[in-house]
Amino acid sequence: MTYQELVKKVQTALVKADASKIEDHIAVQVNVTGEAEGAFYMEIHDRVLYVEPYDYNDRDALLTADGAVILALAQSKTTLDAAVAEGKAFVDGDYDKLAALVSTFPVKKAVAKKAAPADAAEKPKKAAAKKTTTKKAAATEAAEKPKKAAAKKTTAKAAADTAEKPKRTRKTTAKKEEK
Repeated sequence: MTYQELVKKVQTALVKADASKIEDHIAVQVNVTGEAEGAFYMEIHDRVLYVEPYDYNDRDALLTADGAVILALAQSKTTLDAAVAEGKAFVDGDYDKLAALVSTFPVKKAVAKKAAPADAAEKPKKAAAKKTTTKKAAATEAAEKPKKAAAKKTTAKAAADTAEKPKRTRKTTAKKEEK
């Protein structure tokens, strides 16, 4: 991935960032190491988050990390605390302002589901199991109806065939007796 592609992906990931609750001006320069090496900045100004591919000299914090880690932060696949604790990201400057900026990033629904209580997660599974059982019973009944009807038709045909066969048999027998 190139530097331009990384910046574009971060911009796309942060389009829906909600900075409306942040009253302060926050400016963070992001130094990307590795394959997509370069620098860009993220700024909250007038409650709007901006991501631009330039250096920011008068910054509150400096975040240094690999491009993959930066993208994972922007896409909420990892947290700032986890990246710093694992040694994948380094912060120089005001960590609290950087954390406030990162808190505006959109959270994926999958991450929100993991935080749900265990009881809430179990209830839908039980309800789904009941629905599945009901659907299976209905499907079984529907499948059996045509079989029963087909069995009745087959029995009726067999009875009709049986009724005709003795007639043929009698004729055959009658012809044998004549000979």
